[in-house]
Amino acid sequence: MALALGGLLFLPALAARPAVAAPTQAPGESPCITSGEDDPALCKELIELVVRDVVPLVEAQTHAVVLTTQDGETVLPIFVDESAAVAIAFRLAELKSPQPLAQDLLDDVVHKLGASVTEVRIDDLRGDIYTGRVFIKQGKKNLELDARPADSIAMALDGSARIRVTRKVLTQAGISRDDIEALHQGMPGVGGSGGGGEPDAVPMKAPKKSQSISL
Repeated sequence: MALALGGLLFLPALAARPAVAAPTQAPGESPCITSGEDDPALCKELIELVVRDVVPLVEAQTHAVVLTTQDGETVLPIFVDESAAVAIAFRLAELKSPQPLAQDLLDDVVHKLGASVTEVRIDDLRGDIYTGRVFIKQGKKNLELDARPADSIAMALDGSARIRVTRKVLTQAGISRDDIEALHQGMPGVGGSGGGGEPDAVPMKAPKKSQSISL
C-alpha cells in the first residue's frame, strides 16, 4: 500500500481543483442525486471505508485524507485544510492534542449530551465538493446532521463509528490501486531522472504515541 499512497503526491495535477461554495441542500432533497442516465442504485449502495493516512500535498498547499475500501484496492482521497488534517492525524495516532481543536469541541458537545456518533457517510460529490452526513444516537433518538467529511471523519475516529460512501462517489472519485501505481511509475523521478525515484514530498504518517505533534 505504501506505493499507492506515495502516488497520491501526484494527485494535485489531476484532482485538486479550486474549491467553490458548498451547495445547500433544500429541505426534503435527497442527499445523493443521480442524473437521468445514471442508475439510482449508485446512491443506495454503501461501501465501508478505512482511514489509512494523512498526506501533505506541498504543491497544492493542502492535505489529503487517504481512505480505502476494506480490501485496499480502491483509494478515495478527501482534500482537507490543515486544521482537519492535524485533528485526523491525532486520532489516527490515538493522541490527545495539547490544546483543544475545533473537532475536539464537537466531540465534547456530543459526549456531554449523552450521545455518540454511530456512522459517518459521504453521500455525494457535487462539483468539487463532497457532501455527507453524521449519524448520532442519543438515547432512543437517532439524529442525522449534514456535515462536511473533513469534520465528520475526525468524529468517527474518536469512537467506533463506521465510515461509508455511496457507490456513486466511489465511482466518480475513487482511484484504483493499479492506476495509482501506474501513474507513479510513469512520473519522472526527482530532478527528472525517470520513474521509480522518490517523490519530492513524503506522506505525513500519523505520529506514533511516543511522538509529539506541534500545532
